[in-house]
Amino acid sequence: MSAENFMSFRYLFSKTNFNLVSIISRFSIFVLIIAYFSFLTILSVFSGLEDYSLNFSKSFDPDIKIEPKSGEYLYYDNAIDSTLSGYGEKIIVGKVIKGNVVVRYDEKTIYAQVLGVDEAFNKIINIDSIITIGRNPLGNSSEVLTSYGLASSLGLILYNPSGIFEAFSINPNYPEKTFNPIRSSQSFVSSGVFKARNEINSNIIIADINKVRDLLGLKNNTYSELIIKAENSEKEAVSLQKKLLNYKVKSHSELNETLYKIMNSEKVVVSLIMMLIVFISTFNVIASTVMLIVEKEKDIKTLETLGMSKKSIKSMFFKHNFLINIIGGLIGILISLGAVFIQKSFSIFKIPGIDAPYPISIVFSNIIIVIITLIISGLFSGYVSSLILRKLK
Repeated sequence: MSAENFMSFRYLFSKTNFNLVSIISRFSIFVLIIAYFSFLTILSVFSGLEDYSLNFSKSFDPDIKIEPKSGEYLYYDNAIDSTLSGYGEKIIVGKVIKGNVVVRYDEKTIYAQVLGVDEAFNKIINIDSIITIGRNPLGNSSEVLTSYGLASSLGLILYNPSGIFEAFSINPNYPEKTFNPIRSSQSFVSSGVFKARNEINSNIIIADINKVRDLLGLKNNTYSELIIKAENSEKEAVSLQKKLLNYKVKSHSELNETLYKIMNSEKVVVSLIMMLIVFISTFNVIASTVMLIVEKEKDIKTLETLGMSKKSIKSMFFKHNFLINIIGGLIGILISLGAVFIQKSFSIFKIPGIDAPYPISIVFSNIIIVIITLIISGLFSGYVSSLILRKLK
């Protein structure tokens, strides 16, 4: 070990003549531990919330959605079928029909949106996670799922013949070609209630696709959209868009573009704030190093007499300062990783009101960001300390 390395280690762990210098050095390490612990923990919390939000959105949105570029419906022809069939088991394809209806029950009338879904719907959309009361309806039956807003407004009764309600499709040509606003109707009974994503689309009915097709008077192979489950949604969406040029193909991230932008922008802002806090924390290290330089002035002169160059002396205090940053940062990172692991394993902290574990996630990129910040702040702090040493000399 070279003399400058030995002295930098010695000044790091040995006691100083003035107790205040030792206290400030230990306090600097403690502040850095808190700063880096907070930095990585907050990033882990944001990653957990991001995963939670995106998983929650999968209760409403598929991995990939195919829609017509113009008009309300697309025709599922041989070209689409052969294209989708070419992916084999890589994807699961479901078909959806959407329409607006008037719902009437027990002298109450309300507008709603009806979704006709096929048997693949439950494999693509995690609807079970948002069903609050009841169960999924049986296939090819008049049982449906109703949103909480609709069931509450109408006062629907579940699983009961007395809970049958009427859904009337609205004639799109009214009043130009007919004086009858009602085109056709279907009778439904709610077997389950789910919570809608927001209040804007709170009145929703999820029913069998054949019932909805009859209700809206659509031809066979006519759908509002195709929904797809895929392992790699981004890659498969790009591939599908190249093959289906006459249709709009959107991945899960594109369907939730606003959510992605909000989460990413919040994470960037928080990261910048935490980086600023970390850099401010390094000034404690600079201050402790400066005090150490002042205290060790006689030792520095002795080292110069023994032949140590000014460059080596500057390097010695640079390494001393850098080591303080590294020790404080690594301890903070390790404590943060331990805390995140404990939360993921034992769910100590819960989300108030729903008694669910607070989401948190260990992401490798977050650790890299914190380590890069640690190295940059350590180099910056050491460089400033060496500049101050030159001014003092």
